[in-house]
Amino acid sequence: MADMRPGSPKGDRDAAGEREALDRLSRRIDAAREGIDPRPNRSLGKYQGLSIAWRMVLELVIGCGFGAAIGYAVDEVAGTGPLFLAVFGLLGFAAGVKTMMASAQQMQRKRNEGDGLG
Repeated sequence: MADMRPGSPKGDRDAAGEREALDRLSRRIDAAREGIDPRPNRSLGKYQGLSIAWRMVLELVIGCGFGAAIGYAVDEVAGTGPLFLAVFGLLGFAAGVKTMMASAQQMQRKRNEGDGLG
């Protein structure tokens, strides 16, 4: 066993043979991996679809809430009526929709990559 250590006289001669054996083994492993479907088609879990839906709803509601809060604060400081509340509420709604659509595209991209289509 001592003669198989790296740096021993016999180890240098057998290094080329060991490398060839490792290369053959690596090729066999790669060929076997190609025969296996690496990404099985998985459906959503029992509650995963529900969590995705709640995430989208929360993104929309939080966008509206932040917009309305900023608008209300500006109205209080400026002494105007509900003008800025309406404007920033609509801007918050638009930002919430944009964020919701971006997360939907991200989830679709992940799903397509998981199916091997991406």
